[in-house]
Amino acid sequence: MDPGLVRHTAKGSDDLLGDGGGTVVSRVATVAATPDIGSRVRALRKAAGMTQDGLAAGRFTKQYVSQIERGEVIPSGELLDWLAERLGIDPLYLETGYGTSDLDRIQRTLDQGDQLLLDHAHSDAAEAFGELRESLPPGAPSRVVLGAVGGETKALIRLGRLDEAGALLDQARAKGVAESWPPGERAELAYLTGVLHNQGSRFASALAEFAEALNLLNEADEPNDRLRVDIYHWRTRCFRRLRDWEAASEDIERALELCRVTDDVRRTAEIRFQASIVSYRLGRWVLARRQAESARGQFAEVGDTISEAHVLNNLANLNELLGNADVAIQQHKEAFRIFVDAGLDAEAGYVMSSLAEIHRGRGELEEAELAARRALEILESRVDHVQEAGNAQLVLARTRLEQGALDQAEDLLGAADRSFGHADSISHKAQSWMARGELELLRENDAEAARLFRQAATALQPADA
Repeated sequence: MDPGLVRHTAKGSDDLLGDGGGTVVSRVATVAATPDIGSRVRALRKAAGMTQDGLAAGRFTKQYVSQIERGEVIPSGELLDWLAERLGIDPLYLETGYGTSDLDRIQRTLDQGDQLLLDHAHSDAAEAFGELRESLPPGAPSRVVLGAVGGETKALIRLGRLDEAGALLDQARAKGVAESWPPGERAELAYLTGVLHNQGSRFASALAEFAEALNLLNEADEPNDRLRVDIYHWRTRCFRRLRDWEAASEDIERALELCRVTDDVRRTAEIRFQASIVSYRLGRWVLARRQAESARGQFAEVGDTISEAHVLNNLANLNELLGNADVAIQQHKEAFRIFVDAGLDAEAGYVMSSLAEIHRGRGELEEAELAARRALEILESRVDHVQEAGNAQLVLARTRLEQGALDQAEDLLGAADRSFGHADSISHKAQSWMARGELELLRENDAEAARLFRQAATALQPADA
């Protein structure tokens, strides 16, 4: 801890900037790394040259001071203020190990990190939050620890560094550190764990964490609509991957209702984007395009060009389905340019995969193959984008089928099966089975082709059909 910052937290600091000022600064710096109130009381008392009787000053016994210093007794708020007055230190510092100026400095760092996340500068955000986390001494306030760990975790997840993100969350839970946190902070930790599991295609675990986060929010002293919206947002994404459209739609409505109350434009845009994806999956393409256009406008309103590009990529897919392939190609190219300029390779890979599908549908097989191979170069090493890598492998397999290269197509379908198996997405597996059925037809294995087509059709039936 920087002694220059601590100096401004001491009570009556104007009187201590002379000969005694250095004493207070060094005294505070001496106890900066102590993890609890009792240790700080003991270190400050000794630095001030006080006995336990002298600190008690007749208000209570020497034995009671000893109990405080050993951590057997936690002082009440009133007693904490009194002890801080006797020791010439800010009560906030005595309680947390941090003074007001320290917490202000940390909050500025957290705010800067959050802005980097909003700007999609994920590498810079991970570095900023990581440096802050590593600088925190034992016993740092839980909200400070959560802010640093949470911000770094979000950045690492966006970078696809899921193992590192998981290790951070495990560390926060290690030795019961998070068990003493208030319910609202434990809810944030459960939410982040749910996001991590979702990105790793562990959907059952993700849903369990999101449910736990919502339960903890119900126990919290204060409401947190921001976190509730984020939980519903990510749970929608989870339900989408499980093809539970009804559950996804319900969470979208819950989130939109909270956004209307809080007037949160950015989060409204994120939820409308999810609504568009659900409508697309249900075949409501015109509605999906309208929802996507609304989301794009709201992202533009808050100046989020990167999220605009995400929506633009989906709008291109919808326009292609609605017969506007030329418009779709131009929109994909615009989204690709934005992602490349921003250094977002994985997002650019998604665009290449979508472009490959459009070119294949137009019979432009050479262009389709080039785009699909470019997408795979980008995505194959990203475990958090394994489903989209499978899509590119499937497009490439279909182009080889249409060119009569059946053995190559079969190898590519095997790769797609492995990708979709890791992603645990039945709809994508069904697409692969359909392509395998086409392969077997070309080999004149009609019975096997029929079996595969039936398997795909059964998989795509609604659960209550």
